[in-house]
Amino acid sequence: MDSKVKYASKIIVKLKIKGKIMKQKFLLCAMFLIFIVGLYIPASYSQSPCPNVATVVYAGKIYNTVAIGDQCWLKENLNVGTRINGTSEQTNNGIIEKYCYNDDTVNCTTYGGLYQWAEAVAYTNGATNSTPPNPAFTGNVQGICPSGWHIPTNDDFIKLAKTVSNQGNILKAVGQGADSGAGTNTSGFSALLAGYRGYNGSFDALGITVYFWTTYEATATYAEYMFLWGYSNDIFFYSGYKETGLSVRCLNDIITGFNDHSNSTLPKSIDLLQNFPNPFNPSTAINYSLPKAMHVTLSIYNTMGQEVSKLISKDMSAGVYTTEWNASGFASGVYYYRIVAGNFVQTKKLLLLK
Repeated sequence: MDSKVKYASKIIVKLKIKGKIMKQKFLLCAMFLIFIVGLYIPASYSQSPCPNVATVVYAGKIYNTVAIGDQCWLKENLNVGTRINGTSEQTNNGIIEKYCYNDDTVNCTTYGGLYQWAEAVAYTNGATNSTPPNPAFTGNVQGICPSGWHIPTNDDFIKLAKTVSNQGNILKAVGQGADSGAGTNTSGFSALLAGYRGYNGSFDALGITVYFWTTYEATATYAEYMFLWGYSNDIFFYSGYKETGLSVRCLNDIITGFNDHSNSTLPKSIDLLQNFPNPFNPSTAINYSLPKAMHVTLSIYNTMGQEVSKLISKDMSAGVYTTEWNASGFASGVYYYRIVAGNFVQTKKLLLLK
């Protein structure tokens, strides 16, 4: 991983940023912030918290949540455990141990702790940084996450990437990254470029990269991680030494908003999720679920309360649905979408930003 970061640093040095491009991007960012303030949504958290799980209290710290697609994520990197120096190895001693970038606890407060892979999965099934678990992992692995949450699998992160159309900037907090890699945080994931603790005990790449462990192993000594780089909009998946100290972001065991259908059951309630992406241009997806057959109307309204588009008006069976609104013929601004399903009525706000 050290060699990759050095290579990335060389690329960064070669980047040439034209004044005209910077000016255009500054204006776009300013417009974005103005619209977000107008929506009374904090600039760094533009999506909704998970239904019924807005916050999680774990080890004396309050974590916020965010619903992205049908997943429920913690908004912040995990910061739990006792700090040890970067030159030491984390061990299976019954105590959660963490690294703080440059051995500074302030960095843990801001960016979360850094954990070796075996520590992150809490040595479940005898897993270590040099041997695989026995038996191999199946299903969710809680690891050092709170009860009811787990270390994401590789597939969990792939699903997240697909939800945000493989655009890493959508996952980064505003102010993280630059040029083509500047974060917009329209997902609410609020990723910070936390850097890493190298397998040799040194720290590197704060403000440049962030790596998130998965439970998937590439070899006995390598595990997979998701990787965001501050100068690219891409989402990367690589493998690295398990002894490396990386960030941990926990995922809720139950899919948010909708029943996950893993037990072949139907949704248990009518749910209308926040549209995604939001802000958007020109299309956005609206997800909703129906526990039984009913007549459904889904419409778009302007700020005057006038219906400007009727997306759905028909009898529908029980299930999970996605409806797209293509607003290419509409002006930028705030709009509302409302679902009427039986006696259920709910309205949410969306933002078209051209």
